[in-house]
Amino acid sequence: MFKVQTFRPHQRLDDYLLSWQLITGDFPPNEVRYLTVLPHFIQSMWFNTGPDNTLYDVIRQKYLSSAVLTGPRSRVSEWRVSGNMRLLAAHFRPGSWLKLFNSSAQLFCDRCIDMTALFGHTVTALLSDINASGHPRQQVQLLEAWLLEQLTGTPKNSCNLENAMQLILAASGNITIRQLEAQAFLTKRTLERAFLDQTGLHLKLFCRLVRFRKTIDYMTRMRYPQWKLLAHKAGYCDQTHFINEFRYFTHRLPHQFSDFLPQQPTDFVTFI
Repeated sequence: MFKVQTFRPHQRLDDYLLSWQLITGDFPPNEVRYLTVLPHFIQSMWFNTGPDNTLYDVIRQKYLSSAVLTGPRSRVSEWRVSGNMRLLAAHFRPGSWLKLFNSSAQLFCDRCIDMTALFGHTVTALLSDINASGHPRQQVQLLEAWLLEQLTGTPKNSCNLENAMQLILAASGNITIRQLEAQAFLTKRTLERAFLDQTGLHLKLFCRLVRFRKTIDYMTRMRYPQWKLLAHKAGYCDQTHFINEFRYFTHRLPHQFSDFLPQQPTDFVTFI
């Protein structure tokens, strides 16, 4: 259904970006498809390098702008996509937005924000340059040059959560706050405040989303899932706990997961 081309970030941006991705439709331009966008703990920038009005937010009932910032998502969204869609995406490491732009991630949780409203004519000029360049690698280089300019600013004085985040990711979200306090040498109050500011999510929800995304990874690789085994492998207390968490984030039951990926396991939602 979609073609995805991935680019590695500039070396100086490795600590801030997970990847660049060019995502294009692989179906007729006059057709549209509906996609469920699953919850995630990361923040992304999306640049429309193709025709206007090819990506529509069904829940908010509006087209996404040419340059949009999506915060971490604690609930599902639904997008309507045209076949001639062409999106260039930058996926940030948790907490990176604050480091780059000195702006709290809490402002962007469960929101899609027009980047021209945040950066004005700077993004307008950037979009013009991107559209003038037809080659994806050159478009990525233009965006990276803009991001590298942000690194010259004065960083915000904030708590360093790198160790705590690595502990959570290494444990696939299955770690207690007490364990984090002991291993990251930070108090519960400091952790909770810093996570909300830097990731846009409460600490407990961040851990739950990390575990949920790990579960999704398992499910996309399992041809015939055994739910009890999967629940244990993902770190849930039992199968009931797993089902309740899956239903909380998706509003569906685990056996309905194939509804999210109607044609192939490498569908759009697995990349965001």
